[in-house]
Amino acid sequence: MRYLRAALARIAGVFTKDRADDELREELQAHIDMATAENVRRGMQPEEARRLAMLAAGGLTQAAEAVRAQRGLPWLEGVAADIKYALRALRHTPAFTTVVVITLALGIGANTAIFSVVRGVLLKPLPHRDGDRLVYLRQSADGPGQGDLNFSVPEVSDLRHGVPSLGGIAEYSPWSVIYQSNEGAERIRVGLVTGNYFEVMGLSPVLGRLTRPTDDGPGVPGVAVLTHEFWLKRFGGDPSIVGKQVRLDNKSATVIGVLQPAPFYPERIDALLNMVMSDHHLSAQMVQGRSHRMTAVVARLAPGATLQQARSEVAAVYTRLLGEYKDAYDAASHYKVAVIPFHEVLGERARLTLWLLMGAAAFVLIIAVANVANLTLMRGVRREHELVVRAALGAGVARLRRLLLVENLVLTFLGAIIGVIIAFGGVRLLVSFAARYSPRAGEIQLDVVVLEFMLALAVTVALLLSFLGSLPREGRFASWILAGAHRTSGSLRKHRLQRALVVVQIAVSVVLLAGAGLLTRTMIRLADVNTGLRTEEVLTMEVNLLTPNELLSNPAADPAAKERYERMRREIAALPGVVDVGLGSPVPLRGSEAGFDVKAEGKSVAVGEALPNAELRTAGPQFFHAAGIPLVRGRPFASTDGPTAGKVVIINQTLADRLFPNEDPVGKRIAWTGEVLKFTPLTSDWRTVVGVAGNTQDGGLDAPPHAVVFMPFAQMLAIGGGIVIRADSNVSGLTNAATRIVRRIAPTAPIEHVMTIAQIKDQSVSPRRLNAALVSSFGLLAVLIAAVGIAGVLAFSVSARTNEIGIRMSLGADSGRVQRMILGEGGVLLAIGLVFGVAGAFVVAGVMRGLLFGVAPHDPTTFVGVSVMMAAIGVLACWIPALRAARIDTAITMRST
Repeated sequence: MRYLRAALARIAGVFTKDRADDELREELQAHIDMATAENVRRGMQPEEARRLAMLAAGGLTQAAEAVRAQRGLPWLEGVAADIKYALRALRHTPAFTTVVVITLALGIGANTAIFSVVRGVLLKPLPHRDGDRLVYLRQSADGPGQGDLNFSVPEVSDLRHGVPSLGGIAEYSPWSVIYQSNEGAERIRVGLVTGNYFEVMGLSPVLGRLTRPTDDGPGVPGVAVLTHEFWLKRFGGDPSIVGKQVRLDNKSATVIGVLQPAPFYPERIDALLNMVMSDHHLSAQMVQGRSHRMTAVVARLAPGATLQQARSEVAAVYTRLLGEYKDAYDAASHYKVAVIPFHEVLGERARLTLWLLMGAAAFVLIIAVANVANLTLMRGVRREHELVVRAALGAGVARLRRLLLVENLVLTFLGAIIGVIIAFGGVRLLVSFAARYSPRAGEIQLDVVVLEFMLALAVTVALLLSFLGSLPREGRFASWILAGAHRTSGSLRKHRLQRALVVVQIAVSVVLLAGAGLLTRTMIRLADVNTGLRTEEVLTMEVNLLTPNELLSNPAADPAAKERYERMRREIAALPGVVDVGLGSPVPLRGSEAGFDVKAEGKSVAVGEALPNAELRTAGPQFFHAAGIPLVRGRPFASTDGPTAGKVVIINQTLADRLFPNEDPVGKRIAWTGEVLKFTPLTSDWRTVVGVAGNTQDGGLDAPPHAVVFMPFAQMLAIGGGIVIRADSNVSGLTNAATRIVRRIAPTAPIEHVMTIAQIKDQSVSPRRLNAALVSSFGLLAVLIAAVGIAGVLAFSVSARTNEIGIRMSLGADSGRVQRMILGEGGVLLAIGLVFGVAGAFVVAGVMRGLLFGVAPHDPTTFVGVSVMMAAIGVLACWIPALRAARIDTAITMRST
């Protein structure tokens, strides 16, 4: 051992000269080789000679560390040395490093991407000043389409004067206008607001100014505030837009400012205008009509007021209104009002979906960590001798734990770096996904908080991996050396932990697969929904020649508009391949915003029963054939059903069943009813039912058919103009030709929503399809990781039990018996995981109830299919190490025993 003693004496000189660690390591390696040779010459076996030399080398390292400590080198330098060692060690195990880093990257990246969406939509503070003080007032009643009613101006006035807990109440009316420019006309969404709107909302301009109370009332000039998004998209961020005039619905408005980026409810808008831009909003009907509900209400809690106080005061005022104005509130409809924090309203449609995806991503991370933990435990068994030597030479548990922690931090940080790249790509996809559910989608980004979340995930995973196994302690050297000389399989505790982690992987995979299966079956059921249309080759487009403002203020413009619509219909019908063209609004499978109470002649409503509410739609004589809407009774509209002819309607089957159960509705009469008629061009005249149309899924494929009343296009103001084109084949090829005809006849009219019926149907289910695709992706990824985990644990078990298996085979056990032994070991884990997974899936499926259609949350077909699929994958994962065990060479095994 004189070579090692000489090396030990030179350690101080090595550090004094600041020699590189690599140079020192090479010199120590040379001394180890010479010490091994000396031990062999003394008669030792080569393995024992090498082991004693390595132990002595550990003493050299300990001495080197002592010298380093005596020189007062900082603790940070020790960590840096650990990092270098970790990188070296990981470089020497490329397969382990690659699998761990990629597995962690997938788990961390998926969670980071989903969390960025959850934060942006649900958790991030509103950009409004004191946004947590903002509330939304929601009026609702029983019946289809009555879940979020607006308020009337008198109702808002009563609330403004009767609820002191609300320090400010602002009015906002969703509207649409035609923006006219040199490039043409386009429809934009706007909000008509009171002058105090921006003060209540706590918003500021980035350019110019915002509206104020002096912009209210008749006679003031029209002004417009552009939203930040519309300013960038339409005007390229031009700061000189402030002060310029824009044409909106043939009226001029001055752009006074550009608003800071902010979300709006219930949908994205392009500009905010003062009320003078709509003649209707300044009319006596609007200002005085208590049942003319066109205004959304946002408010701000007064200083010191609580949400509960505001709710109590609003409820008291509303109770008084219900008693004083009984004509405006149908008692059977159960009108009510709620006060909801504004940030909750913005995210309410997205909440269940996003938390579901967050849970799915978290499950993937759990599986990934479990898999990495198993790999780490396997690798730890092979490093046991190294840790024993370090402990024997004086390295305490804390020092060894730090070494493992540094190594695991390197792994998780590498995974996090790749995870950021995955998250960036995922966020781009998820922003468009979230935009279908929440107006806050524009706020989604990988900001500092999201990156901190990712860093916290990485550190947490590293800590978990570093504290999985026990470490040798100083003073237990002899027993560890004695046991560790031949042990390669690890302790019983580690075996149990490895198997528990596999069970967790299987159980979580089953939960994810069950969720994916339920959503996929929902998609299949939606695809099978009968839309009520014959939709072989149908193209639709919406063309608005006149705005509602123009028609209501000047009804004389209606005949000329209808003549232009008829010209479009005739010329498109003359195109080659066109079977029929119809006029009507809205087009099929599009919801209608116009719904009114309807009554049947000679029919009374039971006490406490609400009047039927039906959608108003218009249709020309060719509309039903062109759209593919079947008539189950009666006739379609005729060209003789003109403005001066008798008033007629066609109702759908849902309304017929409601008004005329077990009767033929044809020839009977119905009428629109209710206070709201005073504010519309409709009248309460009796109208004869001439036909009954089949139900269509205009409210969505997952919604029950709405009650509908079709009125002749010729007997209604042309407020909306839909064109429905049926062709004998390739109807989408007619898009350009039909658009050119419309442009020639109405060059300034916007043409919108040019889509086939198939595309409209596909669009209506696309959010659910994306839900299913995302959860299914997580499920398949989880299954893949779990399968690798099962195979890895069993492969390690086979490796550790090579001697045992060899002895069994030498004593007569054939390969089939060995395979069954390994398969049985894996089968037990698989069975336990399936039991826990199915139980967990039952719980999760109940939470998912609101996302399903046509499928029970505990659908047996889905659960059986998922169990069989997971069992098949698990058996396949077990079979690979079982085959390896059956091929063990008994002769080689016995020689090494």
